[in-house]
Amino acid sequence: MLVKEFYNKEVISINKDQTVEEATQLMIEHNVGGLPVVDNENSLVGMVTEKDILSRHKKIMPLPYIDVLGVFLYLEDPGRANEELKKSLAVKIEDLMSTPVYSVTLEDEIDIPLEFMVRKGFNRIPVEQDGKLVGIITRHDLLKAIVKKEE
Repeated sequence: MLVKEFYNKEVISINKDQTVEEATQLMIEHNVGGLPVVDNENSLVGMVTEKDILSRHKKIMPLPYIDVLGVFLYLEDPGRANEELKKSLAVKIEDLMSTPVYSVTLEDEIDIPLEFMVRKGFNRIPVEQDGKLVGIITRHDLLKAIVKKEE
């Protein structure tokens, strides 16, 4: 069985020059946990995931507070925290994305993305053809492939 039998052609991607805020909005709007990152020629250059974004916010915006009888008292200026959040959301995807990118082609056996997902812990893998992003294959897609294989 080949990747081309199970991948999603309708892939949501983001350009490397767009911002973290735009990536976050796309993920929420399309209910996806990660986005392939492309350049202006639609060539795959990276991946950005919810984990990448949340990890960055945690590093940039630690909000020291104490809990007094269920009331959170911030130890620093909340205005500063809001400014840090705005700066964090304005970061370009190129500065946050993960590289190198593991990808598969349409003609690859389904076992290749399965191996990436099991061994590397990936949830989704971009699909390329002739150096261009053409889709994505997810864990859910692989479950469908396994069921079909069992029939």
